Amino acid sequence: MRKFAALIVGLACVTMVFAATPAKSIALGAGSISGIITDSVTGAPISGAKVMVDCCNSATTGSDGRYTIGRLAAGDYTVSAMKMGAYRMKSYPTAVHVADGQAVTGIDIALAPMGGGGGNGSISGTVYDKKSNAPIAGATVTAGGCNRSATTGSDGTYTITGLADGSYTVRAMKSGYVCATYPTPVVITNGQPVTGIDFHLQSTKHIAQD
Repeated sequence: MRKFAALIVGLACVTMVFAATPAKSIALGAGSISGIITDSVTGAPISGAKVMVDCCNSATTGSDGRYTIGRLAAGDYTVSAMKMGAYRMKSYPTAVHVADGQAVTGIDIALAPMGGGGGNGSISGTVYDKKSNAPIAGATVTAGGCNRSATTGSDGTYTITGLADGSYTVRAMKSGYVCATYPTPVVITNGQPVTGIDFHLQSTKHIAQD
């Protein structure tokens, strides 16, 4: 009986301790960040894009591409935007400072569209051996994924056709060579062909010598 009474007293003490401990809350403020999200190729506003502040607060753009993220405390924030399956994620180039209660406007981000098939654009170039500068036949070149590719001919040239407007990561590869990625995204605008996307692949036999 005494043990039971002691247990009741102990539980009561624990309850009092928790009741006296204040609950933690997330700091909120009256500041805000707003801007417009656009297509980097066409300049058109993007609706339905998700804009995030430090991966915690977020908002979705309207039909005019505009967004506002409010209830922000004073501080510096990283602002990023994306649209799943359509545009690549991009962050605002600098941290955005919000003073106490300040409405920061003009935080605009232009997103590069993810290129795909079904268009009239094309990407072409030549693949060479880095050491001998001879053209490489039978190399595979991909644009934005393995489902959009071409194989180089005997003169090392390739052309990937049927590409929609957008930004593409272009890679070249062949057995016996180190896979290479073109140093910058290749952008197709208004269905125009992009030429001169050349590669110089390094043979795996020459890595130790180079």
